[in-house]
This record gives sequence, C-alpha cells and structure tokens, in this order.
Amino acid sequence: MKNILQITIFLFSIGVFACDCDEPKITEKFIESEFVANITILKIYPNQKNEQGYKADIKINELYKGEQLKSIYVYGRSDNGIGSSCDIYIPTNTKLVAYARKNKDGNFGIGMCSGILYLNKTNQNRQKRELDILRTFKKNNINSTDKISYREISKLHKNLEQFKGIELDKNFGIYEITFASDLTIKSVTEISGFGNPIDQKLTGIIKQTEWTSNDNGINDKVPDNSKLIIGIYYYSEEKGNPSFLSQYYH
Repeated sequence: MKNILQITIFLFSIGVFACDCDEPKITEKFIESEFVANITILKIYPNQKNEQGYKADIKINELYKGEQLKSIYVYGRSDNGIGSSCDIYIPTNTKLVAYARKNKDGNFGIGMCSGILYLNKTNQNRQKRELDILRTFKKNNINSTDKISYREISKLHKNLEQFKGIELDKNFGIYEITFASDLTIKSVTEISGFGNPIDQKLTGIIKQTEWTSNDNGINDKVPDNSKLIIGIYYYSEEKGNPSFLSQYYH
C-alpha cells in the first residue's frame, strides 16, 4: 500500500509539473530562431557538471537559415534520466528539423518548446508541408531574426470562413505584413500564394487585421517598417467536413 501511494504521488507530481508550452507556428519559430536545418544526430556527449543540456554532433542534411554548424546544444539529459519536465533526449541517428536559438553562452540550443519536427513515419503530410514551407523561405531569402511577439486580435479566422469548400492545389500561402510603429498595417505582400484571385482577396483581408505585440516588455510599439511573416493554410475535405483556409498550422 505504501509503494502504491508513493507511485501515485510521483505520477501526480509529474502531472502537476508537466512542461507547459504552446506549439509555436512555423512562421514564428522560424523567424525567432538563428539556426534552422534538417539534421541528423551523430553523437551525443554527457552533460557537464551543473549543465542543463548536452552537446550533440550533427550532420546538416538541408540548411534553411543560419551558419553551418557541427554541433548543437540539447536541453535535457544525455542519459535519458529523470530531470525537469521540459528535458528532452534525442538518440543518435534521429532525423529532425531543428529550430535553434543562441543562448547567453553562445550555444545554439533546442528544447521541448522550440518547435522540433521529428522526421519519421508518422504524420508525413505535415512533414512534407513544413519542409516545403522552409524551402519557400530559403528560396525567397527570408533569413532575418526577430524576437518581437505578435498576436492577431481581430476577426481573421471569421473572415477566412468565406473560403469554406474551396478547392486549391497548394496547401499553404505565405504573406509579409509591414507595420508602422503603432502597429497599423502599411502593406501586405504575397511571398508565395495560392494564385489570383485568391491572393488578392487574402491580402485585402490580412490588411484589415489588427495586432498586438510584445518586445521585451514593451507592448504595442515596434520599430517603423517592422515585418511579420504569416501563413494561411489550406485543409482539404476530410470525413465529410468541407475544405477550408486557416491561419492555424497543425
């Protein structure tokens, strides 16, 4: 009975302290990262004393943003032991898309909340779309890094409902918003769209959106001509549900 109670308390504590982070949009995690690449983990090294992560040697299969790296820093335990709820363990020979940020020690780190995409046999449709989007970013020389957090606060979701039931050949469109310092929208540019007349309608809809921002505690004020990349995603008909466009990526 005592052992059962201890196990129950242990499992409850894991639930209470579970890692809490929202899945970032692909546009967000790309822009906020300094290094983005399709990589393979070649070798992992033991955690150094008092270190919250471990070094991993990598092979870059396809680079989308940043410099050619030979290793990255993984926030977790190299022995796959029990650490914090946000620790991750990535074994050798794992293929993934790494979205890495430079930490205060100069290491490019990935963790539970950085938006890793594991390249395996599950959810291959999402993997293909994400890789296609990353190649689109690279093709269009989108490689800037911006840590400003933006959130749409208008009715974009509702305005996209007019496209319910639409048939499209492409499953994503990428658009760039240019802001004035007070977050009013100066312009919307199609980077890789669905084709006219859909893109013309979408750029008009996006231009009417309203946004809030946070930049290191400064709310709703950004440098003039700040730019934001957003995606609009096409989901085809499934199980009797009509096709639709959405700003949500899944």
